[in-house]
Amino acid sequence: MTLEQIAAALGGRISGIGSGVEVRRVTVDSRDVKPGDLFVAVRGNAADGHRWLDAAAAAGCTAVAVMDPPATAPGVPVVVFRDTRPVPALAARLLHGRPDTRLKIAGVTGTNGKTTTAFLLRDMIATLNGGCGLLGTIRYETGAASYPAPLTTPDGPRLYGLLADMCAAELAGCALEVSSHALDQDRTAGLELDVGLMTNLSRDHLDYHDGFDDYLAAKLRIRELLTGPDRTKAPGILAVNADDPAFADAGAPGLEVLRWSTGWRGAPAGTVDVRLLDVELDRAGTRLRLDVRGRAVGLDSALVGRFNVENLTAAVAAGLALGYDAADVCAALSEARQVPGRIEGFPLPSGGVALVDYAHTPDALDAVLKSSRELCSGRLTAVFGCGGDRDTGKRPEMGAVAARGADATWITSDNPRSEDPAAICDMIFAGYREAAGAGRDACRVEVDRTRAITGALQEAGDGDVVVIAGKGHEDYQIIGDRRLDLDDRSIVRDWIAGKVEPT
Repeated sequence: MTLEQIAAALGGRISGIGSGVEVRRVTVDSRDVKPGDLFVAVRGNAADGHRWLDAAAAAGCTAVAVMDPPATAPGVPVVVFRDTRPVPALAARLLHGRPDTRLKIAGVTGTNGKTTTAFLLRDMIATLNGGCGLLGTIRYETGAASYPAPLTTPDGPRLYGLLADMCAAELAGCALEVSSHALDQDRTAGLELDVGLMTNLSRDHLDYHDGFDDYLAAKLRIRELLTGPDRTKAPGILAVNADDPAFADAGAPGLEVLRWSTGWRGAPAGTVDVRLLDVELDRAGTRLRLDVRGRAVGLDSALVGRFNVENLTAAVAAGLALGYDAADVCAALSEARQVPGRIEGFPLPSGGVALVDYAHTPDALDAVLKSSRELCSGRLTAVFGCGGDRDTGKRPEMGAVAARGADATWITSDNPRSEDPAAICDMIFAGYREAAGAGRDACRVEVDRTRAITGALQEAGDGDVVVIAGKGHEDYQIIGDRRLDLDDRSIVRDWIAGKVEPT
């Protein structure tokens, strides 16, 4: 496309000569600039891209997009926008031919359950429509390739490039995790979702958001991706957890809202489209009976744990919003595969089981422990930590959750980054100590994560469950500026195989 076409479509004004200039790619990183690129200067929370206009021009960009015209000409055409934050996504969408309009796209947001639900939706859409991509915390799948995910939701240029790859691979749809950061930063600008699914909301990312209300407001921006005057598709549908009071006012004028409920957070007010009637849980899987708009349907899944009941119910609601038949949705979800690092089970030689999960918030840890308790005929042990350089307020809260929900606890490291890992553990233990009272002796602090995991596994007996929380699928530990190999699942496998020395 020409710079003039992009400027006209997105409401920009070319300053100086820009006639006939062709744009082949969009980037916000001056270090990544190639000839033919449009470099967009974005003013973010930590840095201002306007500082690197000259560097981008020197690297060969064909033009720059700015909010504030530079004092000195960078030597390439300049296009001025009122706000450049949505421009990288919107321009990339144009360059890739609006690939989102050629795919059935399900977006999932919320604090917990996004990854599992996105995997479920990927398998469901693939079964019912024939091929589905995935963009989320664990990896990006385009049909032709699979990549480790550096971000839960890619930046705008990569997002639309990946969607274009899915179209080229002739996929029918995409299941997409939509983070609050991505919504706040306009990484998903212009995206036309067919369904936006809101799982739940609890404390998370308050190191970034200015309080819980700001966090909720960012999540609710998913509604912007379901309606709009320039939309090509029919309006999308918002599917919300009717049990979560945070979503009581999630509706908006002109937006259809579909509500689902497990009834575990109290009886929801008003009409519910998908309601859990009954559930059977064991280590072999989960069996649900649901009321879908007055019709009873059943769903048998290999996924275990009460927390997955909410994920499965949410996926049924999303399938209904996408226009699929309820029985077909349940049949497709019954075939869905285990999600890496999400209540992933490992039978232990003692007769117990280890469950590796990504739970890294107080609410998520509480949910996983409650789910695991129902699978446990012996002792329930929790192994977890909290990340460094992140929300410090949740550390004592997670300690208190473990004190109330587990019989034994090992507090350890989880990506301490620039902080002292022992100091992080002390903050967690302070919350544990206050909640546990006389039971505080059931907690150990072991900064070395491998030693903490293997120590808990050594103590597990027949019928015991060891929950190893916080990292899930991650295969690294960040200490200082080093990214070290560490995979909870590999530690468990190696311990079972006798490859790890007893602690």
